Amino acid sequence: MFERAIAFIAASMLIASVAVAEIYRWTDESGTVHFTQDLNQVPARHRSAAAKPAPADAGHRVQTYDSADSSPTAGSRHESNGVIRIPFERRGTLMWVEATVNDRSRFPFLIDTGASGISLPAQFVRDLGIPIHARTPRVSVNTANGVVDVPLIEVDSIQLGSARVENLSATVNPTMDVGLLGGSFFNNYRYSVDAAAGVITLAPNDAMRGGASADQWRERFRSLRSSIERLENYLGSREITRDRRRRELEENLVAMKESLQDLEIEANGARVPQSWR
Repeated sequence: MFERAIAFIAASMLIASVAVAEIYRWTDESGTVHFTQDLNQVPARHRSAAAKPAPADAGHRVQTYDSADSSPTAGSRHESNGVIRIPFERRGTLMWVEATVNDRSRFPFLIDTGASGISLPAQFVRDLGIPIHARTPRVSVNTANGVVDVPLIEVDSIQLGSARVENLSATVNPTMDVGLLGGSFFNNYRYSVDAAAGVITLAPNDAMRGGASADQWRERFRSLRSSIERLENYLGSREITRDRRRRELEENLVAMKESLQDLEIEANGARVPQSWR
C-alpha cells in the first residue's frame, strides 16, 4: 500500500586494480543521466560528448553538495562527531568505490550525485542469491534504447566504510557489470565531494531517516492507516451477502495490518521518531 522511493549516491574505498570495461555517461534532453558500456548504445547526437575524456584540470576542482561492509573500507575514517570520510577512485569524470551488500559481498559501484536510486547488475543479484521470479515487482526506467521494465528488489543493507543504510530498494540492470549508487543511500547524510582529494565526506542528516523525510514517512503511515480504516468501516457498516467476499476482504485487512507492522519495524530500524509516524 505504500511506495518506497528509489534513489542514488555514496562512497567507500579505492577499487582493486582490475580490468574494467569503459563506462560512457551521457545526459538526454530531459536532464536524465545514462550510463552504458557500449558506445553504440549512446544516441548519435550524444556520442562525441560521452566518449570525451575528462578535462585535464578536473582533479583540481572541488564540488560541494549539501543534501541534507561489515568491515570498514580501507582508508575510510569515522570521527567522533559522526563524520565519515571515504576515499574514492577517479576514472575520468566518474567516481568509483566498493560497497558491501547484505553483509555478504563487495561490489564496485559508480557514484552519481545526480541520480536518484540504486541499481545492481544482474550478476550481483545472482551472487547475492536474490531470486527474480514472475511475482517480482518491475518498474520502468529510461535507457539508451528507450523505456524498459526492470525488476525491483529489496536489499537488507549497503555499507561504505562505516556508513551503513538498511532496507533499500534497487533496480536490476541487465546490461552493466558495475553498480550505480545514489540518493536512497546518501539522503541519509549531508555529504560533500572533494574531487581534488578524492574523498567524500558524510555527516549525520537529522532531516532524513532511511532515505526519506519526515513528510514522506508520515505519508506512508497515513496512507496505510487510511486504507485500513476504510476497509474496517466497510466491513462494519455494510451487509456483505457473500461469505466468500467477506473472507476475501477480511484477508486483505489482515494483510494490510501486517504491512503496517512491517512499516513500524522498518521505521524502528531507521530510528524514525514517533512524531514522523
